[in-house]
Amino acid sequence: MTTEIQPGLLRIFRYFAGVAMGYYAVLVLFAAIQGGQGAIYTQIQLFVNLVINLGLLGYLSSPRLQGWLKRWYLPVGLLVATVVPIFSNLFYLAEPVEKNLTLVIVRSWLLFPVLVVPLVLIAWQYGFRMALAFTCVTAVVEMGVLYPVLGTVNFDVIPILSLPLIRAFAFGTVGHIVSHLIEIQQAQSRTLLKANYQLSRHAETLEQLAVSRERNRLARELHDTLAHTLSGQAVNLEAIKLSVPPEQSETLTMLDQALEHTRKGLAETRRALKDLRSQPLEDLGLAIAIRNLAQDAALRAAFDLQLDLPETLPEQPPQVEQCIFRIAQESLENIVRHAQASRVQVQLRLEAGRLRLEISDNGIGAHLDGIALEDRLGLHGMRERAAEVQGTFVVNSSPGQGMTIQFSVEACDDQSLDL
Repeated sequence: MTTEIQPGLLRIFRYFAGVAMGYYAVLVLFAAIQGGQGAIYTQIQLFVNLVINLGLLGYLSSPRLQGWLKRWYLPVGLLVATVVPIFSNLFYLAEPVEKNLTLVIVRSWLLFPVLVVPLVLIAWQYGFRMALAFTCVTAVVEMGVLYPVLGTVNFDVIPILSLPLIRAFAFGTVGHIVSHLIEIQQAQSRTLLKANYQLSRHAETLEQLAVSRERNRLARELHDTLAHTLSGQAVNLEAIKLSVPPEQSETLTMLDQALEHTRKGLAETRRALKDLRSQPLEDLGLAIAIRNLAQDAALRAAFDLQLDLPETLPEQPPQVEQCIFRIAQESLENIVRHAQASRVQVQLRLEAGRLRLEISDNGIGAHLDGIALEDRLGLHGMRERAAEVQGTFVVNSSPGQGMTIQFSVEACDDQSLDL
């Protein structure tokens, strides 16, 4: 049974209950003014309908009851709106003077506009099968009430007993039309949702392309300015160092320090340029890009590499793929620079609806309770990247026991849009 009520349905249901309450209030007032003992059954019937619709309006206006009853909130309201009119409309048959066949027929058809509203709401919320069940139940209930009252079956009463069947045919037609229109509307909503999703993905792609172009522009600017300046500065320092006499040891020490810092700055600049120009995700895909990263790191640090990467992965949003790639890149760079590892394992897998990246080594490890370590190994930056995509980032390490970095994020599957 559907728990989420269709948008606008409760508003229409409350409108129906309010109109019915006003209608019966006017009739009760009119019956009270007319008076008379012969209309006692009619007065009771009108008063009962007034009270029930007043209670139904209050019920449908109570968010607290909706939160308490949850999935049964709407069915209870529909049950009241269906059962009460059927039995109250036939209550007049308890008065012997009212057993007029023409009046029975008129009263039976008066149920049509009263019951057609719950029918439409049921078809709207639950579909044609539930609308058909509603139609059959109301017809059987009314026939079950009419037959004992009429007491016989002959040509005079057959038209009365057939009224519920005729109305059931009309109800079935209305229910089918409403449920069909709702199915079309829901299919159009799903199509629109998928189109909006594809449009957002296209916009993300365009944004990513714009970012990539800007990164390449910055990389060119840095290469032509900062990198060239640092490279020239290193050459000048080397030349100055050669011209300084050996006995000026203090000057040579200062030159060595300046040269070391310049070379380190140049190396960091070149690394930043490489990161800015890095386009492996767009060109190769996530799995192959991580494979190339790991193999390059293994060549530079001479460690044994164990790879566990899938052949294919479902396409993910660009920011998620970029996050996984950067975390893998930073982790492998840390291993190359600091870990002194002889064996590294890189694993990327999709399980339980989440993408999981795990990179572990058997290096020297480290204590994880120091701020300096956070800065030196870039762990803070990796945690920030993980938080940006609502991912989970965990680091396990101890001195002499290596380090393991684990990252997981909820995977995106296009099939999840097929609501």
